[in-house]
Amino acid sequence: MTVLLLFYLKKFYFFLTLFFAYIFIKEKDLAKKFDVHREKFVNKIVKNENKAKCFKKILYYVETIGTALILVVVIQKFYIGNFKIPTGSMISTIEIGDRVFADMVSYKFTGPKRNSIIIFDEPMRDEDFYTKRAMGLPGETIKIQDGSLYINGEKTDFRRYSNNGIGDQEWRIPKKGDKLEIIPAGKYRDILENAGINVDAVVEEAFYKEPFEFFKNLYYGLKHKIFDKLKIKYDINEYVNHRNDYRKQGSLTIVEMIMPNLKFVVNGEETGPILDFISDKEIRNKLLNGETVEIILKDNYYLALGDNTDNSFDSRYWGFVKGSRIRGRAIVRFWPLNRIGLVK
Repeated sequence: MTVLLLFYLKKFYFFLTLFFAYIFIKEKDLAKKFDVHREKFVNKIVKNENKAKCFKKILYYVETIGTALILVVVIQKFYIGNFKIPTGSMISTIEIGDRVFADMVSYKFTGPKRNSIIIFDEPMRDEDFYTKRAMGLPGETIKIQDGSLYINGEKTDFRRYSNNGIGDQEWRIPKKGDKLEIIPAGKYRDILENAGINVDAVVEEAFYKEPFEFFKNLYYGLKHKIFDKLKIKYDINEYVNHRNDYRKQGSLTIVEMIMPNLKFVVNGEETGPILDFISDKEIRNKLLNGETVEIILKDNYYLALGDNTDNSFDSRYWGFVKGSRIRGRAIVRFWPLNRIGLVK
């Protein structure tokens, strides 16, 4: 985040908060003014006294409900968010269906601290949001070995973590200013077109529609041509058997099926996936054509892990979370009522 943007963001929150403070302090005076304006407005358009009284009541309730709704929307958007937890990746800390309040202000000015529970947009398509813990910070190296998370080579004891997805790899978490290279495994577009596939239709289906049936038919129709040419072993049955899981996983599955074996290299060192750029049409076309894409990162990234490590689809699979995608920090569970309390 640039210094100028941060300056304007601070000013925005300052004046927005000042506005709310003014409304709170002047609430009685403002209510009187509204009453006077309402009286004049009704008397001007309604001459019958009984109808005028009825109309005033209706206007009063409309104003009250409308004001309340506007306040709720503004508060949830800029101050305290209200989120329903869609998956079990944070069990037993947070259960499926729990509702939490999230601090929507802090991360506008600073990044998450380690072990914070963050709520963020899904890494590529912004269709869903995820809830995980920020366990790795920008510039750090991470590795999962023997059930423990290692940060910069040092063993941590926060909780047990499975190395599913990441395996034995050590990843460096990207930070602002790093050079990212996305290296394709081959010329995906040529392979698709030589097999009689309309590439634009593939991309449209994959990125903007339900991908499952299309890709199943695509795979069988090609008779392994795409994957054989790239020397990649891939079993569609694994996808078929876990179709519902893959639908939820979204971004990574789509990328792996159109452009398998992409490499992500930061400052000359191979690391985990960074999917944010794949949705950019120009970058996606270069990758489909077999061109390496180079980008200077303008944001920090984080490693997000679920507490329910054996059943969490998190950074171990789909890579790092861009700082600007993080909506807020989960602070309080308010539903169900029998489990109200801080989440930590």
